[in-house]
Amino acid sequence: MGASELQVAFWTDEEYAGQITATVKSGQFSARGAAWFDRTHVKSTFLAELRTFPLSATNPPTLEGGFWNKGNPRQLDQCHLRISIKPHDSRGKLLVHVDVSSEVWKTPDADLQNSATVRFRTEYATLDRFAEEFEQVLDGKREFAVLKGIAN
Repeated sequence: MGASELQVAFWTDEEYAGQITATVKSGQFSARGAAWFDRTHVKSTFLAELRTFPLSATNPPTLEGGFWNKGNPRQLDQCHLRISIKPHDSRGKLLVHVDVSSEVWKTPDADLQNSATVRFRTEYATLDRFAEEFEQVLDGKREFAVLKGIAN
């Protein structure tokens, strides 16, 4: 991995659902996390939103997964993977924000839960390439997609 980047892969053994694994690095920090998603939903929501211009600062494209609340399927009890991308400055730079955490089955202390937040900047042209690669990953045509960061 380079100075700052996000790499995503998709593993599935069925037609629609599968596990997205994200490995993110910025400077000295790196982390890896995964969650299960419906690939068609990811394509119709997150990837579609990544392709809009300009991205929304108040409602940025966000992909998040983990353990969903049984009583409210729109609410996460535990977030294991979150990727959010929003405008960063007036020059068109974007902020990539990635949260990852391990699963907790009992309590965070008993399960020795780990979590990390990594942020870096990128550009629209790079994001467009990433969205295309990510779609190919979800379609099984590519092993992984990479979103490269830019220097600070």
